Amino acid sequence: MVGQHARGAGGAAPPPRPGGTAVVLLAATGLPLAGAIAGELTGNGGGPLFALGAVLGTGAAAARCTRPGRWWVVTAAPPVVLAARAGTAWAAGADAAQGKALASSAVRWVVDAFPVMAVAVIVALSVVAGRAVLAARSARTGPSRTPGPSPIPGPRPSAVPTPAGPAAPAPAVPAPAAVNAGPTADRRRRHG
Repeated sequence: MVGQHARGAGGAAPPPRPGGTAVVLLAATGLPLAGAIAGELTGNGGGPLFALGAVLGTGAAAARCTRPGRWWVVTAAPPVVLAARAGTAWAAGADAAQGKALASSAVRWVVDAFPVMAVAVIVALSVVAGRAVLAARSARTGPSRTPGPSPIPGPRPSAVPTPAGPAAPAPAVPAPAAVNAGPTADRRRRHG
């Protein structure tokens, strides 16, 4: 039923939004990366700028994506956030993160990014759930408010008011015809 309201009057899917996929990808990857870069530049790599960029990017992508794309936004949030944090941290201290130091640095980057990944997924799920609730609500109230063909077959009520006056008598309903009760009733009629 929700799909019916997403379609136009001709039954075709609505035209795609211009730049929709590019905007979703830019929000989902660009904002976490920008937050991580800003965090590294201020000296607080996994701090509030990184968290803000990651959460806003994931939320914006979830708000802008298509219905099938919701799955991708929610599941891609943790790897994107982790890649933004680890990539910028590695690039900022590339000389210290080599060999055995790289392994211990990677563990630290995962630990730093984990709370942000969790919040980003929660925000994405909240936005997706909110969109689903709004779509269901508009599906319930939509047909009565939108003009167009009635989804219920049959005669539509007239939009022209009828003049007030004496009510016409209801047409008489004929009584149902006698129903044949089966072979016993036929024998009784023949014999008698």
